[in-house]
Amino acid sequence: MLQPLLHLPAAQLIEPVNTAIGENNLIIGAPPGAGKSTVLPLSLLSAIPQGKVLLMQPRRVVVRNLANYLAGILNENVGDTVGYRIKGESKVGKNTRLELITEGILARMIQSDPELTGVSAIVFDEFHERSIHSDFGLALALDVQGGLREDLRLVVMSATLDVEPLTALMGNHGAVPVINLNAEGRTFPVNMHYSKDVLAHDVVSATAEMTTRVFSQHQGDVLVFLPGSGAIRGVAQRLSALVDKYDVALHSLFGAMGKDAQQAAINPDPQGRRKIILATNIAETSLTIEGVKVVVDSMWENQAQYNPSSGFTQLMQQRISRASAIQRAGRAGRVSEGDCYRLCSQSSFERMAQHNAPQVLREDVSSLLLDALQWGATPSSLAMLTQPSTAQVKVASHNLTAIDALRALDDSQIITPYGRTLSNIPCHPNLANLLVRCEQGVQGVAPAMQRKLKCAAPIVVALAENLGGQFTQTYVIDALLNLDGQTRKQLHQQASKYAKYVGVNQNDLDINGIDEDALALCIAIAFPQRVAFYRGLASDKVSEGLNGKQKGQGATQGKFKQSGYKLASGKGGELEQHSSPQWLAVLHGQQTGNTVKFRLAQPIDEALLRAVFPDEFTNKKQVRFNVVKKAMEARVITGFHAIDLASEPVSGQEKQQGNSFWKKQTAHAWFEYLENIPVSEWPLTSGDWQWWNRLKLAASFNLPQPQAFDKPDPWPQSLPALMHSAKEALIEPLSRCESLTKLQKLPWKNTLNNALSWPQQDALASLLPTHIAIPTGRDATLEYRDNGDVVLAVRMQEMYSQTAPLTVAGGQINIVYELLSPAGRPLQTTQDLAGFWTGSYLAIQKEMKGRYPKHFWPDEPATAKPTARTKKAMG
Repeated sequence: MLQPLLHLPAAQLIEPVNTAIGENNLIIGAPPGAGKSTVLPLSLLSAIPQGKVLLMQPRRVVVRNLANYLAGILNENVGDTVGYRIKGESKVGKNTRLELITEGILARMIQSDPELTGVSAIVFDEFHERSIHSDFGLALALDVQGGLREDLRLVVMSATLDVEPLTALMGNHGAVPVINLNAEGRTFPVNMHYSKDVLAHDVVSATAEMTTRVFSQHQGDVLVFLPGSGAIRGVAQRLSALVDKYDVALHSLFGAMGKDAQQAAINPDPQGRRKIILATNIAETSLTIEGVKVVVDSMWENQAQYNPSSGFTQLMQQRISRASAIQRAGRAGRVSEGDCYRLCSQSSFERMAQHNAPQVLREDVSSLLLDALQWGATPSSLAMLTQPSTAQVKVASHNLTAIDALRALDDSQIITPYGRTLSNIPCHPNLANLLVRCEQGVQGVAPAMQRKLKCAAPIVVALAENLGGQFTQTYVIDALLNLDGQTRKQLHQQASKYAKYVGVNQNDLDINGIDEDALALCIAIAFPQRVAFYRGLASDKVSEGLNGKQKGQGATQGKFKQSGYKLASGKGGELEQHSSPQWLAVLHGQQTGNTVKFRLAQPIDEALLRAVFPDEFTNKKQVRFNVVKKAMEARVITGFHAIDLASEPVSGQEKQQGNSFWKKQTAHAWFEYLENIPVSEWPLTSGDWQWWNRLKLAASFNLPQPQAFDKPDPWPQSLPALMHSAKEALIEPLSRCESLTKLQKLPWKNTLNNALSWPQQDALASLLPTHIAIPTGRDATLEYRDNGDVVLAVRMQEMYSQTAPLTVAGGQINIVYELLSPAGRPLQTTQDLAGFWTGSYLAIQKEMKGRYPKHFWPDEPATAKPTARTKKAMG
């Protein structure tokens, strides 16, 4: 059955894999296009004649297409020997032996059947993507193998993975030895082409220009990698003339598209036309698009970073890693020799981070924490390659405690019976809480509304999971009523799977007849921190409390004055809608700077909120920032969570009487203030920023920590996350800051550096030093720039005789030399001193000899004596 695949490089691994799998776990490395995702899973069916093989993939579109391809190799239909199971969709039969899965399917299977009855092997494909589901699934599988199923075999496959830590993990926690196997060579060579560096804001125009050029220079289809759907639409618009001129088939390919549209992008054009496919990184791995001979890589990606202070994600456009770039280039060599055009210089490519940060460090880990506790463990006790940060776990614990899924016991958290109920529902804990509350009956609403809530809840869950970015309408009810037929069917199918959890028949889920109040209330129950209150267009308003007591929608705070709304979480929000309801329940939004842009929301009546959340409307004593005085003020606030409906100042006598309380409140107010302004506006000195730029580099390169006794702690991924780690140390100094001026004088660098573990502090100091020895023997200062460059600004004479590159980060980063004149003015910037001495130096020498005759300008600078003195002083 493998005959059609034996030409692929991965075929050389069939025999060693089949021999080793009986007694070992395996880590398999093979270049992009080697065929490991097709050859090896099928070969395992022969090596393991009994039981099922699970093949875990990180992307749904890959699961569908790979399952169809493998079934075709066997001349069968999907659902026979080869089947698949993804969230909301499955094609598995009684004879299925190779089952492709994705999302959290594996964790669900293990939770429901810890012995994985009938499963003989689990293959984790494209593990380099470091999906949170892959990481957690491998940890659970190692636990199962170690405690219940020593005969279970685990196989991890990747093209661009750093195998050393993975080998250690599987070796330490697996019940059997682990063996590394590698296949060499790609099916076809790919010619690499580089350009000038393209900045983020030029991606659309530069990519469209490059695509137009290469389309006319090459044959075959063109696959174009872009950061996201917005960039795809922009490039598509610019290619319209090309499409018309050559009758080319132009396709988009990204995750939120419907299945049929994705399939059209992947399949050959039915009319035989050449294709241009504009894709996100969904097309990076395990997906062969027939006919592609050219890849145009923008070298950028959109990466979602969960913001715990708002509960929304922030989409950041950033450079991809070298591993991703290698994967993308491999798409051009799948079916024939190809070409890849990278929109960056070769030197910039070589300075990019080797790998992306693992997804577990960028996600809300509420589901992960609940699933781990349901398993009887914690993330820290499981064999996870990367642990979530302390701050992430703390936020997740707070979230789960708020919905009664967890409770504190001594110094730990334990799952409650209600939490176990939520864990058995295959969705986010907040959405599971909505379903269970609606099934049990929501207190404070009339019986007629109870029925409406049960019909609305499954639809809200389906919307929350899959369809946030597909609507032009902002109000949820408008979006639902304007669904096209395919999307409506998809939404109804997804919602139907949750109908049983609220006790209604799926036929009762009528999208057209959904009640608007029930829709809004369901969103508020699921995400109370996303309830928003309108404060007007507050650009000319000042901080509340300046004119005594203020009530209603006119009340505002300075730090949110740019936004029309304030969320219960404390964040400011903006609604792109002509009308401005006083209250909104926000289902989808995107963090942008210190503001959340509402993408999908529903107006909600205050009376309903007060009926369902009577205890959340409170009077509380708080400290708030006054933007005019640039200082903190003590006030008594009436409101809903962080939404202020009325406010009045506290007298000096009352503050004195509760001095310790108000000091603590001041510290927490500063934390809130910092969380709600862009990090670039934090009151740090230039020295503080230098330190942070070094730490960012350490995280992006995941630098080793030689002093770590056991497994090193993960490097912080953001400044707010690090601040959370340093919170206890910051409370006392922040409590003494009454004004922004005093805040700026805090020793931020020392305090935040002390929040790092000792191995991290040592690695930062030794691998990314602040100074470096230069040829004159002097320790010169290094400048760490925000773009990742490490710059040495030094007089040119001091670098004579230096030809080898100076490096930091254990040799991973070449220093950029900013060579200065004797007066300290820049003459040349280079990373290649050897090339400079024999090249453009000669022109600079000619000019500088006349301008600075007292200084040394040798004819052979590569061998001349370095100096910081004049020729006379040199003797």
